[in-house]
Amino acid sequence: MAEKMPQSLGKLFNKLSLELASASTDEFDGSVQSFIGQLGLHFGADRSYLLLIDDATQTLSVTHEFCPPGITPQKEAIQNVPMARFPWLAAQLAAMTVVSVPEVEELAAEAAEEQSEFRRQDIRSLVLVGLKLDGEVVGAFGFDFLSRSVSPGEPERQFLGQLAAILGSSVHRQLLSVRNQQFEHSLFRYSEQFPGVIFQFRVYPSGRMTFPFISRKVEEMFGLSQASVKPDATPLLECIVPEHQAAVFSGIDQSWQTLTPFEVQFQAIKGNGETAWIEARSVPAELADKSVVWHGYFYDITQKKMAESEIEQLAFYDPLTGLPNRRLLRDRLAQALAGSKRQGNSGALVFIDLDNFKTINDSAGHVVGDELLVQVGQRLQNSVREWDTVARIGGDEFVLVLKGFPSDPARAAARVEKVCEKLRDALNEPYNLHGVEYNGSPSIGITLFHDHDAPLEELLSQADMAMFRAKEDGRNCIRFYDGTMQKKVSERLALESDLRAAIRGNQFSVHYQLQVDEDGNSVGAEALLRWQCPGRGMVSPSEFIPLAEESGLIGQLGYWVLEDVLFQIANWQLRGDLLSELPIAVNVSAKQFHLPSFCSTVMEILRKTGASPRNLKIEITESALAYDLTIVEETLRTLRSMGVRVSLDDFGTGYSSLGYLKRLSLDELKIDQGFVRDILDDPNDAAIAETILALASALRLSAVAEGVETERQRERLLQMGCKRFQGYLFSRPLPVSAFEALIEQSAFRRSPR
Repeated sequence: MAEKMPQSLGKLFNKLSLELASASTDEFDGSVQSFIGQLGLHFGADRSYLLLIDDATQTLSVTHEFCPPGITPQKEAIQNVPMARFPWLAAQLAAMTVVSVPEVEELAAEAAEEQSEFRRQDIRSLVLVGLKLDGEVVGAFGFDFLSRSVSPGEPERQFLGQLAAILGSSVHRQLLSVRNQQFEHSLFRYSEQFPGVIFQFRVYPSGRMTFPFISRKVEEMFGLSQASVKPDATPLLECIVPEHQAAVFSGIDQSWQTLTPFEVQFQAIKGNGETAWIEARSVPAELADKSVVWHGYFYDITQKKMAESEIEQLAFYDPLTGLPNRRLLRDRLAQALAGSKRQGNSGALVFIDLDNFKTINDSAGHVVGDELLVQVGQRLQNSVREWDTVARIGGDEFVLVLKGFPSDPARAAARVEKVCEKLRDALNEPYNLHGVEYNGSPSIGITLFHDHDAPLEELLSQADMAMFRAKEDGRNCIRFYDGTMQKKVSERLALESDLRAAIRGNQFSVHYQLQVDEDGNSVGAEALLRWQCPGRGMVSPSEFIPLAEESGLIGQLGYWVLEDVLFQIANWQLRGDLLSELPIAVNVSAKQFHLPSFCSTVMEILRKTGASPRNLKIEITESALAYDLTIVEETLRTLRSMGVRVSLDDFGTGYSSLGYLKRLSLDELKIDQGFVRDILDDPNDAAIAETILALASALRLSAVAEGVETERQRERLLQMGCKRFQGYLFSRPLPVSAFEALIEQSAFRRSPR
């Protein structure tokens, strides 16, 4: 920039400041456009612009831009760009108001990502002036110079810094205005759809009470107009029945003093004289004048209150079949256990699950399914003695408590089996369901009890295991609980305990399996989790990954893997060799992928490790797509906007659909090793592999064949057009040091002699 006299800069500062200060909210966009345009012309910039950071998503967007004729604008290209991509620039703006880059090509290595972006825009030098609010950077205005090197002097830096304070204040004022308008619009729109009354209730230090906002449904609920209660809340508060007023006002006072949420139920007399039960919930906030405003709602719970007594009556019985539910079953079982101990006899807990119930429920509808459950309950009741209990604990699951059998286990088991055979025969009889005949069958599990105090859940678990054994043995079977079933459950619990200990004790490691192109060159790797358990040795991922998903540990495990891999990527980037260029694929389970925090977690770990997102590839399986595709696509777009690539693993084995492939933002398809394994011997597998390759080519996606173990398989895939491979033919999964050695050998072979 050419040096300017302080007086000249002062005149320009006064002019620009006055224009911003005098602009109304509606004129804000025009005044900012004029502001950056005048500055751009004054300094001879090829581009001048305003950048703002979205606080919620931490993304950067150009909101205003001025370019002389012949200069390519960048506004459309710089929208919703993650700040995490530019750590060096973020640090500079946080540390100083004016950031000057005299020569883009001379930027330090830590600004490589920024340098790449500046090159894309053909920038030779630039100046950025940070806008701060409460010490946090909320945006910047700046200037690009495409063909000359520029570095502002001290007077110009002071001038730009003072302008930043003025512009920052204007931007803040505009943001607050827009947010207030959006809030009021959203509040009005939501209040029209909400079945209750939405309100803002304000109490001033003087004790005056108002409703700054209250939805129109106040007329329906209380018989009062909005106009009558907005300036004075007294008419509405007087609707509260006298015996409840003290509790309501006491609750308001306590919430005011402690600034804690206010919840209360009270009766109110409506305008038509009827009495209604009202629930009020609200959250307080103290304002600058020491008044307090509550945001909340009123909801008519009259029907709920009327139903509470009926609900209490039904608390112990299943509403569909009229049979005892789990709560009453617990009580009946406690009585049976006490009676068994007192009388010295045995009892049995019988778990019955209907075979193929889901099929009829899905195909014929819930009405028919419910009728079947009612008839099953009636048949069970008709097949047992009056002192036995038949309960329905949910879905198509029925539990029976049978009492009064011999104390000898063998004799008791024989008697119980005869009863259960009678039950099975009864349930095998045809059903007439709304004029349609249906034949069904049960799977029955039994556990005996005698003279001991066993909790319901333990006995239910035993009977449930026996029932599943009956299903495994062909259904329509009767099976007794035995120790081998418990052994399987105990083994699973022990494995889960070891898995938790492994996460705490850092027993996991990541191995890397090479991916190559058609010439054998290294083009990437897949990160594979390995668990060396002190007491078990190497545990297969096929054992512990499903268990991690079922037990809710997959989030912790997935976070650890991502963090470990990204730290390794960051370490390789510092080397500057072939390893620094390799994209690394990380498998992500469907449950982890669908966590609402998944994208923000990836961004957080990228920021924490300093790894480039361009070196990360997220692999998901088709099961991750069995979900709301709109949400899936939003997640994929967010990942790709961060610079992360996405691969669809094991393609062809799950929910394969051309429809979702067309809609989703993907980079790569992986051909499942199941198709590759028999590609030479099974024409169907060969056809599927060839189809996937053609599909990937048509959709402009890369394709990787995994599980390649022989040269003949590779040659066959090459003939089909496959250009990327992974498998034992090239390398087994290797620890970090062995993988680095493999890549170094590969680089040595490729280097010119």
